[in-house]
Amino acid sequence: MTKETDELARKIALEQEKRQQKQLCHSTNGYQIAFELLTNLFGCVLIGLSLGLLFQNIFHTSVLLTAGLTVFGGIAGLWSVVRYALDKERKGK
Repeated sequence: MTKETDELARKIALEQEKRQQKQLCHSTNGYQIAFELLTNLFGCVLIGLSLGLLFQNIFHTSVLLTAGLTVFGGIAGLWSVVRYALDKERKGK
C-alpha cells in the first residue's frame, strides 16, 4: 500500500468510529423513553398538587384551588408528552 491509501484507510476508520460513538450516544430504547415521559407527566401532576396544598395551607383557600392546580399540572404534563412526540416526529425517529 502506498502512503495515500494508508491515509485514506485511516480516515475511513476514524469516520466509522465517530459514527459508532454517535449511535451509542443517541440510542434509546422504549423503556427509557416511557420512563422519561411518565416521570415528566407524573412530576407535573405532583408539582400542581403540591402547590395547591401549599397555597391551601398558607392562604386558607378552598380545595377547589388544589384541584384546579392539579388539573393544570396534568394538562402541562400532557402538553409536554405531546411536544416530545411532535419533536420526535419532526426529527424522523
